[in-house]
Amino acid sequence: MALIPGTLVEISGLPGKAEPVPSAAADGVEAVDLNGVSAQLVQYDQAAKKWIAATFSGRMIAIDQSNIKAVQSEAVQKYDFVLGPKSDYEISGQEITRALATKGYALVKLIVAEEDAAEMVSVAQQLDDNEQFSRLAIEFERGYLGDEGNAKTVHVGLDASDTPDFIKRSPLKTMDNNFGQLCSMLSKYSEENLGFEIYSRTEMLLRMPLADGEEDKYPPADIDDGDAEGFMHLMYRRRLTVLQFVGPAGGSLKLLPMKEGDQEIDLAADPHTMLVMLNSRYEYSYSPSGKALALQTFMLAEPAIYCLEDEVQGNVENLTGQSSGPPPPPGEHCTIESMYCRYGMQADGRHQFWQGAAKASCDGLTEVPVTRWDHGPYFDPDQQFGGSYTRHGCFGIEGVDLFDCKFFEVSPMEAKGMDPCQRQVMEVSYMALLEGGYDKRSLQREAQHIGHFVGIDKDDWMCMGAAGMLDCGGGAHGAAAAANAITSNRFSYSMNLKGASMTIDTACSSSLVCTHVSKLHLRFKDYEPMPASIVNGLNLMLFPGPFVGCCAAGMLSHDGRCFTFNSTADGYARGELCGALCFKLKQFDPSTGSICCLAGSQSNQDGRSASLTAPNGPAQEKCIKAVLRECKLTPTEVDCIECHGTGTALGDPIEVGSFRKVMSATPRKEPLVITSSKSNIAHGEGGAGLAGFFKCCLQVSNCEGSANVHLKVRNPHLDMEGFPCQILSESVAMREDAAYSGVSSFGFGGTNAHAEAWGKNIMNSRGCMVSDPVKLFERKLAKAPPAEITMNGDDVRDWETTGLDPAGQIGDRYMIELDEDGVATWEKVDEELVDWGDDFSLQGTFNNWEAEAMDRSDSILGLWVGEITVGSTGSEHFQIIADNDDEKVYCPDRPNCTSKVSQVQGPKTAAKEKSWVIRGAPGDKFKIEFFQQEKRRSVLWMKL
Repeated sequence: MALIPGTLVEISGLPGKAEPVPSAAADGVEAVDLNGVSAQLVQYDQAAKKWIAATFSGRMIAIDQSNIKAVQSEAVQKYDFVLGPKSDYEISGQEITRALATKGYALVKLIVAEEDAAEMVSVAQQLDDNEQFSRLAIEFERGYLGDEGNAKTVHVGLDASDTPDFIKRSPLKTMDNNFGQLCSMLSKYSEENLGFEIYSRTEMLLRMPLADGEEDKYPPADIDDGDAEGFMHLMYRRRLTVLQFVGPAGGSLKLLPMKEGDQEIDLAADPHTMLVMLNSRYEYSYSPSGKALALQTFMLAEPAIYCLEDEVQGNVENLTGQSSGPPPPPGEHCTIESMYCRYGMQADGRHQFWQGAAKASCDGLTEVPVTRWDHGPYFDPDQQFGGSYTRHGCFGIEGVDLFDCKFFEVSPMEAKGMDPCQRQVMEVSYMALLEGGYDKRSLQREAQHIGHFVGIDKDDWMCMGAAGMLDCGGGAHGAAAAANAITSNRFSYSMNLKGASMTIDTACSSSLVCTHVSKLHLRFKDYEPMPASIVNGLNLMLFPGPFVGCCAAGMLSHDGRCFTFNSTADGYARGELCGALCFKLKQFDPSTGSICCLAGSQSNQDGRSASLTAPNGPAQEKCIKAVLRECKLTPTEVDCIECHGTGTALGDPIEVGSFRKVMSATPRKEPLVITSSKSNIAHGEGGAGLAGFFKCCLQVSNCEGSANVHLKVRNPHLDMEGFPCQILSESVAMREDAAYSGVSSFGFGGTNAHAEAWGKNIMNSRGCMVSDPVKLFERKLAKAPPAEITMNGDDVRDWETTGLDPAGQIGDRYMIELDEDGVATWEKVDEELVDWGDDFSLQGTFNNWEAEAMDRSDSILGLWVGEITVGSTGSEHFQIIADNDDEKVYCPDRPNCTSKVSQVQGPKTAAKEKSWVIRGAPGDKFKIEFFQQEKRRSVLWMKL
């Protein structure tokens, strides 16, 4: 018999011990006597004129052809298959499934090195020493461990991030890969030969027998209904059990038939043997003869998928208000009722700002416009003359010198000398006040105790006046023309607002500190409660002085951008903006105008730190933690962080490090989204904090995180190793339909502020689903507590459940009842003889909903064909109707459906809205195909 790679051979006639291949010898593998040992040929070494062979114990040796002979079939007759380095896995997968179909099991001999087997046992012992092994619940042991099974076990996810490295480096990783390869091998032929598809497999289970006296050390696990329900569905999904016996001890294996007529089968559970067993044919009983490690996995069918077929009936009102995501903050809400802004990217209003930042990811920075000043004389890229090395900024407000003085009842003479900051505050704050439900005329008739808080950190107008660049008007109006206090007070005076009115300057955190102070005033109701407050944050760039000064300090970016989180971050870019929000104390209700909530806010100070202006990480952490305590939040519930993120070499890593320490306190399943608006609109200095919170409000009301611009290579100084976060380079949807987003802001003098916004998706179509009773029902059903399981013994086939029947088949129908507490009860609907229809027609907008007969296909049983011509509207709605009977309509599972893969419902009565929609140019013809064979239905259309 000719020898080829893959042939099984027996070694004989060796005069001494067999030497390992050179690579194995270099690893310290010693020569051993292999006479009488079986092996598999791997390849022929032409240079050495020897065969490379792998023994059944896993040793790789070089051997003369005279010392090997092909194994006779009786030598390996107790095995169905032998898998080694040269096995053809394509053929093996097909043959194993055939063996399973014939006799219900396959016994496989694996070629595993003795050293690898010993290391696997050692790793398992190390896990046991580390108290990682435990005992399953008594009710679960039969399902996992076989009849009368009793062992200590541990599930090991070799790809999980928290799995110790010593496990991932061990041969257990190879064995887990072997399980995966076996699953892939069998899945190609399982449907053809076994009648089912293999969907997935379970994590590898390590099991070892309980030694004498270990019963008390490993008590059975406690379980609840959720555990029982999960186990019950797992057992019904289980199609194949795979057991690999590692050793060192062997054992006996008994296969117990599930069907009458099959016989019990006794097998030897020798080391390096694998059992693949069909669960519909056998269960097993395994008895190790000593200390023995076994590895196990289940190959599973696809989990049950259900789809609601009929309209939701009953007390639908109980479903309203149900939404996914974290709940709103506790207590009385501080809601944002209106928002208005003039930000970079020429954004006039919140909708334009959101489109620019989240949808288009705009860069709003430009060169200094000549309408402000001629920057040429000040531009000094090499800093030879003490000028500005940058010539870019975000000049977000067009016509900053314009003002409607008549509306605000300011004389032209006074308006001429007014600081443009005062003008912008007047206009922007009034827009927020107006949208919040107050207008000038009503306020002048009756004053309101509304507060006005403005955050600003510098005044170019005053500096220009001091430098003799302009005449502020002098006289009675001159004192108020450029005073920062008047920036907030003038609006209160003009609108007849009698609440607290103040201008706050804490440098870059000014406007976010204003937000916090505003909240405190709203919540203090002892004497004169405020019904609302307006918070405004702004910064204007009116002359080149600050550019020159900031460049002298090396604070600005040489490339004129905020490269937040990017490796090229070298400073910030200056930005111009003005934004305002209206706050009220009321319960959040989008129907009354609420946009989102200020969930919590806090402000603190660095105190003595490295220097007066150095950022202080611990103080920033303390500020964030205080807000989380106020909101009664865990870090895991925060979806998004809007960073101060100026793009400075020192500030960004410190900020990331501070919120990382806070947000890592609890484990996260989904990464924390990290954003920063400064990459879009630059650093608005005194108004930057409110601009960040403004964006947080938009992110939670859209449940989306917006992209960071200019992010190409992450800053290597950002400490994010092992921290699940996502610095966005494109917009992403939040995990659910409600979210928390926080923003931090830090003044260079050490005043820190942090605020959290909470909101629901009320801005886009994803949020519209919360008003659809079917979607609400599905969402509430997904949150239902586990079904009640009655465990009648240890045979899962005898268990009973109030939930979805794990033995359900495709097409089975259930009536689901949800009570007020969200508890679901499933009851199978007895199938009646359904009249599917004999002849089928099309009806829709194209024929005024008159039935138009379809043609039966001559070649495909159950296929019906029709044709639709698109009219002048460019779209047509259609349904399928059987036997021209209004109670036998076939329709999609949603109104106005454009999807060809949606579930087909019917036959039943259906409204015209429950129809498919095709779109095209007027006159386009579409071929409609309807396939129906009892429960199998599909609809397809294609342009002719």
